[in-house]
Amino acid sequence: MHSLIHSLIFIMTAIVGLALLTGWIYQQVATAGDRKRHPGPGEMFDLQSHRLHLLSMGRGSPAVILESGLMSTVLSWENVQAEIAKSTRAVSYDRAGLGWSDPGPAPRDAEQIVSELHRLLERAHVSPPFILVGHSFGGLTTRLFAERYPEQVAGLVLIDPVVPGEWNPANQHNAKRIRMGARILRRATLLSRCGMIRFVSLLFRMGAKTIAEPLVRIMSKGAPKGDGTGRSPLFWNLPPSERAMASVFWVQPKFTETIASQLENLPRSAAQVAVAEDLEGKAITIISAADTPADRKAAHNATARLSSGGKHVIAARSSHWVMTDEPEVVLGEIREMIARMREPSVRSASA
Repeated sequence: MHSLIHSLIFIMTAIVGLALLTGWIYQQVATAGDRKRHPGPGEMFDLQSHRLHLLSMGRGSPAVILESGLMSTVLSWENVQAEIAKSTRAVSYDRAGLGWSDPGPAPRDAEQIVSELHRLLERAHVSPPFILVGHSFGGLTTRLFAERYPEQVAGLVLIDPVVPGEWNPANQHNAKRIRMGARILRRATLLSRCGMIRFVSLLFRMGAKTIAEPLVRIMSKGAPKGDGTGRSPLFWNLPPSERAMASVFWVQPKFTETIASQLENLPRSAAQVAVAEDLEGKAITIISAADTPADRKAAHNATARLSSGGKHVIAARSSHWVMTDEPEVVLGEIREMIARMREPSVRSASA
């Protein structure tokens, strides 16, 4: 009897091991295929520890540096970058672990991200002065960059940015959201390593929702209702090009591992910004989405008032993705900031 039990355990272990190996091979082969079918639009720059993907368009000064939201890539700026490049140099990039960039060293907090961006701009020969444009989470990193390298930053345009005070420290509700989100993302990282996330994504693309959706519910157990599925606002609120590439980017272990680290370190990043904050004399424009909660809009306005060159704008028809909903608002404010930097008379009139 014991021999039979041992044999069954051995067989089951072998089957599980073979399934995991098959899944891992599937993940590696499919990822290699994705790289060939979907090359990055920009260039890769080696920072020694890892490579980052940077997309540069246009020429001129000041250079506009575009910093994306928590899980976004260069694709989030498709409605903005090419237009800005008509008048000056416009640069976007993928943070480590996102898009076409390699995974980078942990922790993925604002200090680490800012250090890597500074090195990347040097490697890519993008010369200051810079106008930093940060969306959402990018509002934290751009503010810290401006404090760390004040002589290089001419101005900031922040698009519905994260409010540091909401996370420094995180209240009980937000702390729970961080723990829950990070736990689900870590689970997804393990599943993506053995090809399971990619397989479920394939089922969705094939139209096999009756099979895929129960699997998603199991894998995303503990997530808020609707998150982790094709109906999630996290998915449908993305710009079209980012949605189209979700089946390439979101199925990679580096993606979920990176987002988990950025999320876990959000309070730490917020604290880094709070300690370093000094916006007096720095030209800053903050754009709030129409559906941003009133207390967050008030915080945006208060941040703009920290600078004598501060300005607060409401995008009246926009959700969080202002660049997609009202790109003309974002373009208008960036162009105004460029003019303020180039023409002293415009700068004085806008202050």
